[in-house]
Amino acid sequence: MILLLVACAFDMIPRMHSSIVSLPDDPIQLKAELAQLRNSVEEKEQALTEKTQRIEQLLDYILLLRKRQFGASADRTNKDQVSLFDEAELEQLLAELDLPSDLDAEKPATQKKAKDEKKKPVRRPLPANLDRIEKIIDLSEEEKAAMGDDWTFIGYDTAEQLAVIPRQHYVITFKRAKYAPNHDAVAGVEQGLRIAARPEQILPKSIAHSSVIADVVVRKYVDGLPFYRQEAIYHRDHIDLSRQTMSGWVIQLHERLTPLMALMKQLLYQGRVIHIDETRLQVLNEPNRDNTQLSYMWVYGGGPPDQPVIWYQYADSRGSEVPVDFLFPTEAVLPACEMYLVTDGYEGYNALSNSPGILGHGACWAHVRRRFIEATHGRKNTAAAHQMVALISKLYQIERAARNKTPQEREAIRQKKATPILHKIKAWLDEKVTQVLPKSPLGKAIAYTLKLWPKLITYLDDGHIEIDNNKAENAIRPFVIGRKGWLFSGSPRGAHASATLYTLVESAKANKLEPWAYLNYLFERLPAAKSEQALLALLPQNLKMEDLNG
Repeated sequence: MILLLVACAFDMIPRMHSSIVSLPDDPIQLKAELAQLRNSVEEKEQALTEKTQRIEQLLDYILLLRKRQFGASADRTNKDQVSLFDEAELEQLLAELDLPSDLDAEKPATQKKAKDEKKKPVRRPLPANLDRIEKIIDLSEEEKAAMGDDWTFIGYDTAEQLAVIPRQHYVITFKRAKYAPNHDAVAGVEQGLRIAARPEQILPKSIAHSSVIADVVVRKYVDGLPFYRQEAIYHRDHIDLSRQTMSGWVIQLHERLTPLMALMKQLLYQGRVIHIDETRLQVLNEPNRDNTQLSYMWVYGGGPPDQPVIWYQYADSRGSEVPVDFLFPTEAVLPACEMYLVTDGYEGYNALSNSPGILGHGACWAHVRRRFIEATHGRKNTAAAHQMVALISKLYQIERAARNKTPQEREAIRQKKATPILHKIKAWLDEKVTQVLPKSPLGKAIAYTLKLWPKLITYLDDGHIEIDNNKAENAIRPFVIGRKGWLFSGSPRGAHASATLYTLVESAKANKLEPWAYLNYLFERLPAAKSEQALLALLPQNLKMEDLNG
């Protein structure tokens, strides 16, 4: 500080040349001027410090953007990279936890793998359920004649090759028998002709069979193929099927599926845990809203463990009232739920966590890990960030080991093995938060983790709770991928219809059903399902693939 004062004083000499000779002789006045000068220097020093911190923050941000654009995926952190960065420090930290070191354990295997000969790739066999067409390839007659009687046929050398038949459309012609009375004395003659009843359709009087409707739905909501592209594909097959027609089908399906979806929603409440996530959605022609305003698609993952439900909900808001009204509606139609909640760090979920039906609120360790991985791409404190990534990886190792255990066994394993690691993580966070710049990537990651800490340790309370929110994130990913193709929904009705069909296809996938096979099965049988029991039998949670192939 003294040197800085002297330097500043010398810098001010040219400007104060005329006043230096007239320095006050009064010591009190001189001290006052020196105090004023000191305050000025301190203010400039503070401003310089703030600017330096801001520069460091911006440089870290630029580096992170470069990593995201040109580097490998931020979520792919090689253990070898972690060890090479600061091996000694990381080993010391792991030793304090009484955990085995991955660094020494994996090095011999890595070295051995490098010395081994490169294995030849093994071709996987083609699926057994595919139809087989045999093509016999034999020697020519001239070659057989040249061999004479010196050779004997002993069999075939067999090889398989995958082939495809392009989309084949065909027409089903329904011929309804007609009967006319032979004379006037026949009962019912007044009714004229008697014609066999037309089969009920999921979309009455539609030109499309259930197989075509299922195909259109799967191509958009599973494969992410917008209607205008499907229109072009049908046009190549000389079929006039417009995007407007397909859009109309989807909206009609939403209306016909309402009773079935009500039963599936009840099943959503029968699980111990519910996962929630949301993503943006642009919807046109919303009442009292500009087309540029964003709406949201919410996703809920719940239901019994052996009957998972993936539920999509369209809403024009990201507010906390959306999930609150969904899970706890004012009307007493849905069963009262008692479950744990698992989400990311979005504060809008806090209102839901305070609802009486929520037993606890768990946060997502995958989001925490992602933030520390981003911090490893910074300019400073990367060794510390790698330490935290390594510790979080230990938590996930425990989860992988307990994956096939019962909830009670998982809870016991977590209490024994994960609790010491969590204590060490908390101590590390409390120490580093005072040593790291708050606005640096590592500082932000630490602040984020400490803010969510009570929720991050909730998964210890019950073996049903997952360590992260990947169930909801994986469920919402197909929607995000599809959105890149079709960009927006043309109306709120279309957005609601999309939510319904995403719910069906993703729930079918979660229950290990092939989406097209399930939808074709459902659309064929739904018109005849008049009772609640018949509808329950059509839920994807109550079906197996062998049921669909029967």
